[in-house]
Amino acid sequence: MYSKVLVTLFILYLSTVECNDIHIGYTNTRSRKVYSELKEADPALWRRTDEVTIKTPPHEVIDSIHVSDLREEKDGEAYITSGGVGMPYVTIALKSPTILRGYKFQIEVYASSTASNEGLFSKSPYFGDVQQQQVSRQIGHNLPNCCNTKPKCGGVSQGHE
Repeated sequence: MYSKVLVTLFILYLSTVECNDIHIGYTNTRSRKVYSELKEADPALWRRTDEVTIKTPPHEVIDSIHVSDLREEKDGEAYITSGGVGMPYVTIALKSPTILRGYKFQIEVYASSTASNEGLFSKSPYFGDVQQQQVSRQIGHNLPNCCNTKPKCGGVSQGHE
């Protein structure tokens, strides 16, 4: 019993550790890494800042953004200033915690083609016009007219007596 309480308190302690990492969005099977770079700034007499803008290739949007503070103290600051998931670009601001301190961030951005996301973000069908043509052949072209007829039960009772 005592060990369970200690483990619970230890997990609670780990969950309260402050860090400014960014992990936003989800990667899927169509996602590919479009940017991966280590950004470092040496200590200086002023607070070190930098802005990184990442643009995806044409016809792609960002699925996921991961910015990890690699310093031991994890007290650097990173935040998104514009763009982001679902957009073709993202701008990330990086700051050192105080003067006389630098930063070290690993930035990774994943994106996928907008053509492959079309079914997720638009009202068009998932399988394109081919699927739509196959469905219209199966049900007939006068869909509104066939829906006006009442179904026949063939004389079979459908309820319980």
